[in-house]
Amino acid sequence: MNHLPATLAQLQRRLGAGQLSVPESLRLQRERFARRQAAHGGVVRALDVHSPAGKDAVATGTLSGIALAHKDIFELAGWTPGLGHSQGLADDSRQPAPAIALLARAGATQLATLAMAEYACGSTAHNPRMPPVTNPLGPQLAVGGSSSGSAVAVASELVYGALGTDTAGSVRIPAATCGLLGLKTTYGLIPTQGVHPLAPSLDSVGLLTRSAGDAQAMLAALTASGDLRKAVSAPRMKAWLPDERLDAGVAAALQEFARQWPACERMNLLDGQPLLTSLSEIVLHHEAAGTHLAGLRNGSLSAGVEAVALAGLAIPADWYRAALQDRAQRARAFLSAHLQQHDLLMLPALPQPLPDRAVVTPGEPGFDVRQLLSLHSFMGFVNYLGFPAMVIPIASDARGLPISAQFIARPFEEQTLLAFANAVELEHFGSDGFTRRFTLLQD
Repeated sequence: MNHLPATLAQLQRRLGAGQLSVPESLRLQRERFARRQAAHGGVVRALDVHSPAGKDAVATGTLSGIALAHKDIFELAGWTPGLGHSQGLADDSRQPAPAIALLARAGATQLATLAMAEYACGSTAHNPRMPPVTNPLGPQLAVGGSSSGSAVAVASELVYGALGTDTAGSVRIPAATCGLLGLKTTYGLIPTQGVHPLAPSLDSVGLLTRSAGDAQAMLAALTASGDLRKAVSAPRMKAWLPDERLDAGVAAALQEFARQWPACERMNLLDGQPLLTSLSEIVLHHEAAGTHLAGLRNGSLSAGVEAVALAGLAIPADWYRAALQDRAQRARAFLSAHLQQHDLLMLPALPQPLPDRAVVTPGEPGFDVRQLLSLHSFMGFVNYLGFPAMVIPIASDARGLPISAQFIARPFEEQTLLAFANAVELEHFGSDGFTRRFTLLQD
């Protein structure tokens, strides 16, 4: 058996059964990476196994023999990330970000750093400072941001999984545009040290994979035993499906999916969501202004980054302080209202079908600012609450492209999210993961 299976979990089983050695597994993955890395433009810098970024990898561990790649926002040993602005710089003083070190300690090998919207400011892959990134599902289609390269690398089967960061949907939006599982973890669960900040009160490390089992394997390496609560075996679900804000086809797909789950309670109104979204935007813009204050002063920021940071200078400091002071109380109220009698809250990921790239790219013919802004309309309030959230594909639209749903759980209940995703995956997609329905890749 000299070919690679579809999922990380399948490869782990083959390695465990002795059907494939660790060196042979890594050789096959490096060869596949070399064949495919130029196809979609998501790679910033390819790493070899002898590079400083890979020297902490171990020969044994749960991820031994597994190749990954990650958003170019994490510090590596001897290297400063490029942040979508450059390819990064050598710096002997740098140590790997804890998230990177934890994966390496579990045996994972990092093959590359991956493209991102500049300084993580953007809900699409648009980045005029770097080469273009294209969607494996079709070159005319949008790729979400800011973890765009992570989504493209996983969807195109360059690697089995990738880390990204999520401040207002930056893992979940790319996942939805590429037909992947995207997991935003509970705020603070995965260390953000060594990760360049955008808005530290909202920033979370997240995962992009092609299957729930793959996300589970990565999450296990990133968290200590006891960090997470056990999965709820038969989760109780409620669904917020605001049909008036959704494309008719998206609404119909979400409604049909919700009907498949016994006693799924439907809501047309999610009390307080607009206010929570506004509070998340206050925090995002205020903290982004602090992060990029020097660039705002010297005029060195690109237009997209400046737009996010500059708005923060106009936000009164007492608005920002009040948003943070009220955060814990608002999170408790949301839990009491929506996740006390239920384990999962289902809501839309994107309100419209997967848009074409030009529609959400400023300056392109047909650009529609409303569609660009809608990409994160159901995302940012979850970062303010600090809860875990997951995006998975649940249906296909008329073009055969993914329609995704988002699911929110109580803090530290990522296991319930992934167990639910695994059930959906096996029932609707099969053991080869989510993306095989939407794309047929050939070497």
